[in-house]
Amino acid sequence: MKILSISDIHSEKNENFFKYLEDNKDNIDLVLINGDLTDFGPLEFASDFLNKISKLGFDVFAVPGNCDPNGICNVITDTNAVCLHNQIIAYGDVVIFGFGGSNETPFDTPGEFKDPHIYDAIKELYAEYDFMANDKIPKVKILLTHAPPFDTKVDQLPDGSHVGSKALRKAIEEFKPNINLCGHIHEGRSIDKIGDTTVVNPGMLKENYGCLIDIDEDSLDYDVELVSFVE
Repeated sequence: MKILSISDIHSEKNENFFKYLEDNKDNIDLVLINGDLTDFGPLEFASDFLNKISKLGFDVFAVPGNCDPNGICNVITDTNAVCLHNQIIAYGDVVIFGFGGSNETPFDTPGEFKDPHIYDAIKELYAEYDFMANDKIPKVKILLTHAPPFDTKVDQLPDGSHVGSKALRKAIEEFKPNINLCGHIHEGRSIDKIGDTTVVNPGMLKENYGCLIDIDEDSLDYDVELVSFVE
C-alpha cells in the first residue's frame, strides 16, 4: 500500500504535482493532505484542487490548517474527499487519526487551538478507537495533523527556535502512533523520531515537495521517503 502526503498548498496551483499523480495512477492508493489547502481562502480553490485529484481516481483525506477559513471541512466533504478533523478512519492497512489546525501563533490565524485542547482531542480519538478497535486486525496507526510536535526537526525555524505543539508531542509520547504526518512549518521539511514514532513534515507543495509511505501488506513494515515532484 502506498500513501502520498502533501501539505501547505496555500492556494498555489502546482502542475508538477498533478503530473506526478498522472504518472503514478497505478502506484498510489491514497492521498493525504496535512492542512493549509488555502491561504485564508478562497474556498473555491480548495474545491477545484480536491476535485482535480478525485477525477484522477484517487481517494483523498485531509485535515484543515490554521490558514484555512471556516467552512473548509464542508468544502472537503462536498468534493467526496474526507475531512478527518477530529475523526478516525480505517483504510486498507492503516487507521488514521486526524486533527487539523495548529497551536497558537503570533498571527491570530483562523484555525488555532490552545495547546491543552489539542491533547484532549487526540486523547478522545484514541479512547474512541480503543473502544471500537478489533486488535486481531493489526493496522499501521497514522496521526494526521497540521501542527508539528515540539522540539523536533519538523518544527524548527531557520533561527533554530522550536514552535511546534507541546501537547501534540505529549500525545505522541503517550499514544505512540507509528507515524505522525504534519506540516505548518515550511522550513521544517524533514523526518524525525519521537520514541518509535516516525514524524514527517513533507514540506510545502509550493516548493514541489511531498512524502511517500510504502507499507508492506504482509508484515506492515513501512518506509517513509521525502519526494520531489520535479526531476
